[in-house]
Formats: sequence, C-alpha cells, structure tokens
Amino acid sequence: MPAKCKTRRRRTGPVYSFVLIRSGNFVSGETMRHHVAAVLFATAFAASGASAESHNYSDFWGATNGATLNIVQTGETVTVTGFLYDVDRLPTWISFSGSLNGTSTFTGNVIQNAGDPPSNSWVSNWNPYSVGSASITFTSKSRGTLTLTLNGTTTTGTIRRANIAKLPLAGQYVSSVVEVLQGCTSRQSGLYSGVGYFNVTLNDAGTAATGSFEALDNTPGCTYYLPFTQSGSVATGNGTFSCNDGTSGDVEVENLRAYDDIVTMQMTRTFTSGETCVATTFLSGSK
Repeated sequence: MPAKCKTRRRRTGPVYSFVLIRSGNFVSGETMRHHVAAVLFATAFAASGASAESHNYSDFWGATNGATLNIVQTGETVTVTGFLYDVDRLPTWISFSGSLNGTSTFTGNVIQNAGDPPSNSWVSNWNPYSVGSASITFTSKSRGTLTLTLNGTTTTGTIRRANIAKLPLAGQYVSSVVEVLQGCTSRQSGLYSGVGYFNVTLNDAGTAATGSFEALDNTPGCTYYLPFTQSGSVATGNGTFSCNDGTSGDVEVENLRAYDDIVTMQMTRTFTSGETCVATTFLSGSK
C-alpha cells in the first residue's frame, strides 16, 4: 500500500481554511496542474495591482436596432467585427480595431470587405477598403456608446452585452484563491493564498439567479447568499456572507465567468460583524 501523502499549511488565520489534500480524497495530477496554474495566475493578478476597474470587454454585444458586434480584447487592443443595417435595411459587415491606452475609449478605421461567395471554391479574392471611422466608449462593464462615421454620416447609439446562454455555474469546485486583507482588527492584514473546495447551487429566476457559495472546510466555513445578474458572458452581484466563526458581512462579486468547467471571479467582502476587515479575493475553481 502506498504511503499516505501529508500536506502542510503555511497559511494561518483569516477567513478561509484551504486544504490541499483532504483525508480520504485524491487530487489527480491534471487537477493539481489546474490548481498550480490558477494560483500563479491569481497571485500575479493581485500583485499587479489590478482592481475592479480592470476589465475585459470581450463578448457579443448588441443594439436595440438589431446590430450585432463581436468584441475581442487582448491586452489594451480591441477588435470589433459585426454587422449594421444600411438604408435599404440590409446587413452591412464592418470591422475596426483600436487601443484603449488605459482609458475606456478606443477609435479605429472602419473596414468593409468585398469578395467571392463560398460557392466559388473559397478563393482568396477579397478587397478590404476603408469607409469611415468608429469609436466605442464603455460607460460600464456591460454597456457602451458606439459612434460611427460612415461615408460622411455620423450616428451614435448604445450597445450592451448580449445574453446568449446562462452561465454554467452550478457544481462542486476545487479552488485556488489569492486574498488581500486590509483594516483587520483580530486578524493580520496582508496577502494570503491557498487551495480548497466550494459548492455553487443556483436558484434560477429568469435572467437573474441566486447563487449559494459554500466553503466546505469547517474552519471557519462560509456561506454566501449572492443574487446576481448576467450580462453576456459576465455576471455581477451583491449579497451577504456568514461564517461558522461568527463573522459576517456584505459581499460584492465582479467579473464572474464560467467556461470549460472553470469559474473565475473577483470578490470583495466587507466584514460588519465579528471583524472589521475588507477582503479582496481573486478566485479560480475547476470542477
């Protein structure tokens, strides 16, 4: 019989107790690689000074007139492809790209393409040409203002993230967490990291849902009541939390995403009972 693995926890104190391997549980090598990658990502993200203001706008976006945009952001560079409608109510395909440069606005030249149909053996006979300029100012994480100048005519409209499918959040996750504690009374403020377990259960209510996040470890073990709203592939929410050690307070979640059995989020907890900490948490979990 192989010898039992022992794990040591260097993290003491605040809020969660994360255990790498529990008695009787086995964590596979593939899952462990996910944990290591997630911890490194979360640590780098927290150490970089990223805050709730940092955001990625990649998603499908739409307008009330039926226009659809696919926005892809890599770093500060944002590329947009999509279609609008012309004066004959026919779709017009456009693309443009620009850089945010640390702001919430970018501008680029609008490109249209002319080419052959798929029936023509997909030949590479296409001709891109400029028809004007466009800019997008993101007024929030889920809305923006699109200004278009096409063939000398300028128009402005509101765009918003489009909900295509509900986020697959429900399930049990093995998690990696980096947490920054500030302004504590009985705990030591600072940067902490670890791995652990949590469950997500959903009470679906149309476009909004209520998620219950529960830390499975008993020291202290925390439950989160979190009504949240989905915008495109991102969800945000505000709720409350309570822990077995008697602490409780308010919780805000931003940039909640779920894909390929992975969930990531930024969470800010403000303790209102049993402690005075403000905890900023970067969490990544895999099923």
